[in-house]
Amino acid sequence: MPTQSPPQLPVPESSAKPDQPSADAAAPKPAPEGTLFHLLVESGWDAALAYTADQRIHAMTSEIVATALEPVKAELRQIRETMAGFATKEDLANFVTREDLKATLANYATKADLRRELAELETRLVKWVFGALLAQTAVIVGLVTLLK
Repeated sequence: MPTQSPPQLPVPESSAKPDQPSADAAAPKPAPEGTLFHLLVESGWDAALAYTADQRIHAMTSEIVATALEPVKAELRQIRETMAGFATKEDLANFVTREDLKATLANYATKADLRRELAELETRLVKWVFGALLAQTAVIVGLVTLLK
């Protein structure tokens, strides 16, 4: 980095009307601490010129980096499309939690009551499965009979 300060460029005199603010008053607000803008202003550049230089350097950097980022963007798009069917936070919020199970278990007087209800549930499930299998078998036999 050169030790000499950058040359001062002449800034045209402001020909603002009395009801308009001067060029110095309309200078852009400084960016957050530690940016190129502050370095340029501290080295003696005019605030408006430093801001313009800072913005142009950011724009040039963005243009250079944009071409290198295209493959990364394409991969991110592909990942987003792949993840379209995944569970969202809202989906996960609807799952049963440990606290929900504890609250449900608190409704049963004893473990025997819970086991009895689970056994009844299992019996109903087995009955429905056998019923569905019988219905499916009847449909298949009927189709085979019609196709002969």
